Amino acid sequence: MRVILLITVFFAVFQPVFAAVQTVAVLPSDGDLNANELDFSTDKAQEIAVRVLPKNSFEVFSKEVVIKKLLGEDNFRKACKESSCIVELGKKAQVDYVAQCRFGKLGSGLKMTFELYKVSTSGLIDKFTETGENFDDLRAIMEKRIPDGFMKIPGASNPKPVSPSIAGGISGVQSGTDDEFDVGRRYLANFATEPTGAVLSFNGMPAASCAKTPCRTELAEGSVRIIAVLDQYETADTTVSIKQNNQNVSIRLKPNFGILEIKPAYSEGIGKNENWSFTINGKAFSSWENRLSPGKYSVKLTHRCYEDISFDVGINKVSREVFYMANHANLKKGGLVLSAEKDGEPVSEPVFVNGQRVGETPFSGSVAVCSEIEIGKAKKKMNVKLEHKQIIRYMHKVQAGRLKGGVFTDSRDGKKYRAVKIGDQIWMAENLNYDAYGSKCYGNDPKNCTKYGRLYDWNTAMEACPSGWHLPSDIEWNMLTYAVDGEEVAGKKLKTKKGWNNYEGKSGNGTNDYNFSALPGGNGFSDGSFDNVGNDGYWWSATEYDASYAYRRRMYYSYANVGRYYYYKSFLYSVRCLQD
Repeated sequence: MRVILLITVFFAVFQPVFAAVQTVAVLPSDGDLNANELDFSTDKAQEIAVRVLPKNSFEVFSKEVVIKKLLGEDNFRKACKESSCIVELGKKAQVDYVAQCRFGKLGSGLKMTFELYKVSTSGLIDKFTETGENFDDLRAIMEKRIPDGFMKIPGASNPKPVSPSIAGGISGVQSGTDDEFDVGRRYLANFATEPTGAVLSFNGMPAASCAKTPCRTELAEGSVRIIAVLDQYETADTTVSIKQNNQNVSIRLKPNFGILEIKPAYSEGIGKNENWSFTINGKAFSSWENRLSPGKYSVKLTHRCYEDISFDVGINKVSREVFYMANHANLKKGGLVLSAEKDGEPVSEPVFVNGQRVGETPFSGSVAVCSEIEIGKAKKKMNVKLEHKQIIRYMHKVQAGRLKGGVFTDSRDGKKYRAVKIGDQIWMAENLNYDAYGSKCYGNDPKNCTKYGRLYDWNTAMEACPSGWHLPSDIEWNMLTYAVDGEEVAGKKLKTKKGWNNYEGKSGNGTNDYNFSALPGGNGFSDGSFDNVGNDGYWWSATEYDASYAYRRRMYYSYANVGRYYYYKSFLYSVRCLQD
């Protein structure tokens, strides 16, 4: 019996005890940080737990295991957002201990709170709250404070063994040596993406000095995970090895868009001075070529001169869809009934639409609403505004005044004008003095209107001449100068014999050989100022140079020629009317 008892005791004393492994979960961080910073803090807290807790008695659950225990990622994220109780989440994850970091704003800085609970009792093992100016400050606090929290878990730190008695006295003295610290090398690296402008993060953390590519930042030697994000491109996730200073890293981003290109068209050039307008899914766009994310889109094109165009388009990644408007641009049209009369009697006058003769008066037909309508051999522009799907009737009066004995009477205001025939043309021998809206007297002085006639901008001049007369075209001005022996001497022969200033002691007057009686009426500007009266005379032609300029003629007090050039339509010049 004694022998058996001894064996039993020996077995009880020396049999090894296998303690149960305790489980720990670090829940995702929460609060006022961006997604990369929150992921980093979660990973950092989990890494500290793995580092400080003894591996033979503790198991730290990975994020994937926690997700699985909470029945999938969607349910996991919902629980993390909706539950304010860390312990309840720990129970759902079936762990012994649960920890979490939470972040918030405090003034201009940040606040971090760390909590660690025992799940079975809801007991608080550790909790601290710290503040910092930025996330880098809080990251340093995590490294310093969180290890102490995990070490407070029972069994996390083994008690120090009791030292046996040591014989007294001093012995074994050794001198100290310098310590060597391995702090790790760091290098500057240059980062570029194609295309540029991507936002980068390094090992889950953004770098203030490398907000957008191209950029330059400092990194520790070794592998670094880089994530590059750019709108309309796939997110790039790559790992590179940093091993030398001024290392260059280039990342090519894959497009996550397709291109819709619209090629505009104008039938016979009509309306080309006005742009098409268009929308994509109801949003206005101005460029004819646009990048769009993959998907279905509805496009609508509109123009004052054309019927609306609508179409649907499917955009795939790295595709180009081209819409050609040439086969779909249909002009808006209206009806035009155009007649002409002279001295109260109907007459036949040629009719031109966009420069092409389409018939003669009386004319009726379907005409594009943005067309330019002209009538008569001189192609006088008609002030006719056509309406879409409506019929417009217009009467053109060829002559409303009288030319008798070389004098023409304007029926609009009763003013009389001398007329003169030069070559095959009949010209007014005076500047027009019809008070059209927008016209002015030089210097705003009515006496100058009596002497020189009124000054008109180009648009007003185009409509200022009385019926039976028109603003002469550039070619018709050429015909005049040719009839008086060419433009090099035409100014001398067309200017009045008096009224022009002297130039360097010489007379600036002309000979007025043809009784044209050109006077130096000067010019005006859109800002209300005037210039050159007594020195120069300027007269509009009906011929445009482009949308902003039109041709004019100039006679000088210091030269014998007639100058031809184009100037702003907003300038104010004299008008000489030519008989139709």
